[in-house]
Amino acid sequence: MRFFKLETLGLADAPDLIMLEAEPEALGLEAHCAAVGKPIASAWPADARMQLSEENPGVRLTSLLGNTFNYLIVDAAVRDVIAQHCASVPIEYLPFTLIDHRGRVHSKDYFVVNPLGHRDCVDAAASDIQYLRGKVVGIRKLVLDPEKLRDAPALFRLEQKRQTYVVSQALADALRQHGFTNIPLREIPVSTTKA
Repeated sequence: MRFFKLETLGLADAPDLIMLEAEPEALGLEAHCAAVGKPIASAWPADARMQLSEENPGVRLTSLLGNTFNYLIVDAAVRDVIAQHCASVPIEYLPFTLIDHRGRVHSKDYFVVNPLGHRDCVDAAASDIQYLRGKVVGIRKLVLDPEKLRDAPALFRLEQKRQTYVVSQALADALRQHGFTNIPLREIPVSTTKA
């Protein structure tokens, strides 16, 4: 049983790749919902737009668009693979128009993938978790609990850090086999023994 963290920054050290820095303005304060797994489809504008910033000159389109606000942003082909592996998982697929640096349409082929809810599957004893007033403020070392992973969906968020997207081995393999670009997957250790 293997699981991977899907990095929403993408390959952050590649300056030619797009790096988005702002959610759709029309969402206002509700914009955080898609970063933490809360429903937002009812507030999502029919003409949602995200614009490239002048500070990031990258223009190359990739399967995943890196961003600084913890959205999972993918093209239609990746969305379709996720949907195939997550047929019974509550997920919102939110379309938007990507606007270039000059204010012109760059692409209409992208979606914010918002897995709703979260799952407690962390092995707290094996992980290094920072708490402040009883709340998780950081995870220096993340280890998953195999018992809590039973029946885990192919894509989910961690309860302890809801901006973390976890994918199963089967979904990770499918993403790699399709040759999608800019989708860094980092394996997350799973405990082998329980105290």
